[in-house]
Amino acid sequence: MTRTTGHTTTEENTRATSDAAAADRTAELVARLDAVERTLTGTDAPVSDLEDLAAVEERVSDLESTVETLTERMDDIDAATQAIRGYLGGVRAVNESVERRADAALAKAESLEAALVDESDAARQQSSIAQATASPEPTDSVEHGSVDSTAGDRSDDPNSGLAARLRDVL
Repeated sequence: MTRTTGHTTTEENTRATSDAAAADRTAELVARLDAVERTLTGTDAPVSDLEDLAAVEERVSDLESTVETLTERMDDIDAATQAIRGYLGGVRAVNESVERRADAALAKAESLEAALVDESDAARQQSSIAQATASPEPTDSVEHGSVDSTAGDRSDDPNSGLAARLRDVL
């Protein structure tokens, strides 16, 4: 029995030695595989994580293209906004110019109307003085006075005349 026991011990030793050698080979292969993976990936991440990394890189690439597209659209919108601001500035300048010209035209029309009223008043006064001195008859002066007063009423009316028409237009 000792012999069987000795023989069994030798077999066990051989098995243990071959198991240890296989474990050493497995460890060596694992170490080499890790080195190859590090060389391929450039990181210490396992190869199984590369699929996740590829998905993340694809997502980042999609986001970068979206950001580029949005940046281009924003640039277009900014350019359009600047063009609109320039157009509105030109419209304001034209409006101010037209308003100044209209104010000047209105002032000129009012001064001309005032001059016409002054002339008509002066002419009416001269006419009435001339009639009063030339004709002593009261009926004639009353008739002429009534004609003159209606003409004066038309020029004194603030709703008639050139200035009133310009006010209506503006």
